[in-house]
Formats: sequence, structure tokens, C-alpha cells
Amino acid sequence: HIGGESLLNDGSAMVFYNIFSALYLTELGVPGVGHQYTTGEGFALFFRMAFGGAAIGLAAGIAEVSFLYLLNKRLSAEENVVQVASTITMAYLTYYVADAICGTSGVIATLTCGVIT
Repeated sequence: HIGGESLLNDGSAMVFYNIFSALYLTELGVPGVGHQYTTGEGFALFFRMAFGGAAIGLAAGIAEVSFLYLLNKRLSAEENVVQVASTITMAYLTYYVADAICGTSGVIATLTCGVIT
């Protein structure tokens, strides 16, 4: 159980890193780089990134479990490489969708997807 807690700490650290790096880059004074957050905006951004990533991971995990259930009904035990490939693909897809497309935490999304799967 320590491993799962450690992964969640890593995901939270990535969220805080994104927030504080934007603040630091703003302090450097380079135009167009960084963002100045108020305390309320910082908390809102943290919760959006953390819980948004968890929601995306939950949806991806439920979709993956449903897909694996269908594969289990249609494939024989010797063809389990399709199930492994599907699980690895879903992990990468979850991270990409959460991080690049939705702007939430990809680490927390992938962690949640893995726990559900």
C-alpha cells in the first residue's frame, strides 16, 4: 500500500511543480511566459488538475475493464497478448488525453486508471 501512496504523492508533486514553475517564470519577467496566480486561483487549479485527472482515469479504467471483459469472452486463453497490449495502450492513451488534451494531471489519471484496471 505504500507504493500506491507514493505514486499519488508523485502526482500531487507534479501538479504543484506546474503551478510553481508558472509563478517562477512570471517572476523572471519574460513576456508571454508563466502566469501569475492568486491564492484562490492556485487552489482552483490544483483541484482541477488533481480531480480532473482522477475523473479521466476513472473513465478510462471503466472503459478498459469493459473492453477486457469483452475480450475475455471472445478470445481464448492463448491469445492474452491482445489483453496486455490493450492495457499498455490504455495507460499511454490515458496519460496523453489527461495531460495534453484536457490540461489535467496525466500522472494521477494513469494511476487511477491502473487502480481501476
